[in-house]
Amino acid sequence: MMQKRRIAIAVGAAVLVAGVVAGRERPAIELVETRAAAVQSASDGIDLEKLRRNEATLPLNDPFAMRNFAPRQEPRPVQEAKPTAPPLPFKYFGKLIEGGKTETFVMQGDELISIAAGQKIGEYRVDRISEASIAFTYLPLRTQQTLDLQ
Repeated sequence: MMQKRRIAIAVGAAVLVAGVVAGRERPAIELVETRAAAVQSASDGIDLEKLRRNEATLPLNDPFAMRNFAPRQEPRPVQEAKPTAPPLPFKYFGKLIEGGKTETFVMQGDELISIAAGQKIGEYRVDRISEASIAFTYLPLRTQQTLDLQ
């Protein structure tokens, strides 16, 4: 406890002495005035035009501009999407078995159509008719499509 008190007194004394010494210093105005006069007399022999930049010495790009150091990505060639057949416009309606002959019916919009294998209906051809599905070919693209009967 005694040691803390001695340290506090020593610090206080140092601050007091520093304040007294700082108040007794003489201002440095004279020193500044003499240096300014010396600089002014030295600049009389310097050609300041030699220090100016002309257009030829200016940098060609802005050294402070934002930079992007990421690797440059090559544009990918645009691949055209392969054309696809539109969804089948047919809905299974039913079968009619008469005299051992089976007739299959599909709806195209509001129209009821009787179909058989090998028949062409607009842009479609009926390839085969089975118990589980009907296979069609979209003729412009020669794409096979299947209509499930379940």
